[in-house]
Amino acid sequence: MTFLPVIDTKLNVWTLAAVLTALYTLLGLVAGWWRARLGKPRQLAKAYRRMAPRVRHDYVKSLFGEPAWEHEQEVKKYGAGEHDEVILKTVGLTVRTWPLGTLGYLATWCDEHDSVLMYSLTTRSRFFRPRVAIGPHRVTLGRTRLASLPAPHPDAEGPWAALGARRFSYAEQHYFGNLGGYLHWAAGVSDAGSPLFPPVGCTGDGWGPEELAEYRCGARISSVLVVGSTIALDSVLPYGVAPDYDRVRLLELRHPARVALASRVWEIRHAVLRRKVHRLRPEPEQSPE
Repeated sequence: MTFLPVIDTKLNVWTLAAVLTALYTLLGLVAGWWRARLGKPRQLAKAYRRMAPRVRHDYVKSLFGEPAWEHEQEVKKYGAGEHDEVILKTVGLTVRTWPLGTLGYLATWCDEHDSVLMYSLTTRSRFFRPRVAIGPHRVTLGRTRLASLPAPHPDAEGPWAALGARRFSYAEQHYFGNLGGYLHWAAGVSDAGSPLFPPVGCTGDGWGPEELAEYRCGARISSVLVVGSTIALDSVLPYGVAPDYDRVRLLELRHPARVALASRVWEIRHAVLRRKVHRLRPEPEQSPE
């Protein structure tokens, strides 16, 4: 007589609950890792597309959290005089900057009512290549070249360029009327972004059309400033297209392991360079006795 083993087919509710709890916890860990790592660039780009001029500062905080820097800056703004003539007046704006991890920066310019008058997005990593709108055009920060946008109109303000001993910036203005919602855009290259492409040879008004065209063909857009007010861009650009590099560079955003590895590589390169210099250095001649 054959005896078969007894199989318990009753559902163990406690075992099932433990398995579901473990799966839910694992799913939460994976989702948190995705949001903090691979999915973060996409989330930041999605949050940026939800922004617009005249939104409240609290709304921006709900998208990006607390800013790391905040300071006051005076700019020129167009206004109406006593006889309805257009005048320039100096106003103070609150500038706030968010470090987007190791990927880039977001900066806003707010008035006394904490309404965002303009804001900028800057990429500083090859892993952060958001696709943003400049009027009817779509550009990818860090990839799209300036030449893909229409050339600045000769009668329009700009382009603005600055090149110093250690700082540089370039910005050009674009306006598309009703097609662009009557907004102004400033696209450019900043020392706070990446890739770096200094406007070498720029001498302000002396930069000729050929030199400008050559630079626009080689430079990739790393920063975009959206302007929705009557601010005179001459008082902001070119450095206002991105955060102040002297301010944000003091915050170390890289992973400690990357910092240690970069320091070690620099030490090795420096040691190799010193050995090469020592070998090429001529030996002192010995004087005859």
